[in-house]
Amino acid sequence: MSDKRIKMSENRIREIIYKIADGINHMHHSGYFHRDIKPENIMIENHKVKIADFGLARKIRSRPPFTDYISTRWYRAPELLLKSTAYGP
Repeated sequence: MSDKRIKMSENRIREIIYKIADGINHMHHSGYFHRDIKPENIMIENHKVKIADFGLARKIRSRPPFTDYISTRWYRAPELLLKSTAYGP
């Protein structure tokens, strides 16, 4: 983990976000959802972008209820912030 602050161009940020979205899309097409996407779980080195920490990942076809407690409050799904105990992929 690095505390270095670096400036990135808008194009570079767009490229990173695209790669994250593409990775999430790949996970969904493979039948999984991550449940803990946050900046700390995105690793970037040169032009490689990797999604990490699959400890809370579940199969999309898993039967609810899924755990309603995801530890990182600021990145929870909106329905969980609104106190719903039911959510899906």
